Amino acid sequence: MPLSAGLAVASWFAGSRLVPKFGARVMFAGLALLLTGILGVAGGVPGALAVCGLGMGTFTVPFFTAALNHVRPHETGSAAGLLNAVQQLGGTLGVALLGGLYLSSGSAATAFGVAAGLTVAAAIAVIPLSSRRGR
Repeated sequence: MPLSAGLAVASWFAGSRLVPKFGARVMFAGLALLLTGILGVAGGVPGALAVCGLGMGTFTVPFFTAALNHVRPHETGSAAGLLNAVQQLGGTLGVALLGGLYLSSGSAATAFGVAAGLTVAAAIAVIPLSSRRGR
């Protein structure tokens, strides 16, 4: 529940306030919040799942906005559907990968370490997207 609530609140706030003012740079704030939440969950900090949700919501809205900003208008519907499908696939693979890693290693620290590393990799991967101009 805290993760979902954080995601909902952050998505609304990012879409209505942050992205119009700061653009795609908001993605990095979202990933920083997500990384903070992951480390908090790993450390047993109360409320850290809510921070993960805040980070996810703060990242997702500017990411989708930036990605779709570079698509021709007549392709926007297809591109949005593809982004949604890839997001669902990524979430499924992430749960399978991290869950399998946790179960095979018997260590939550290993799974959280990989999750943190993937979050940092995502921040590096979106650098080009954040610096491109729209249509």
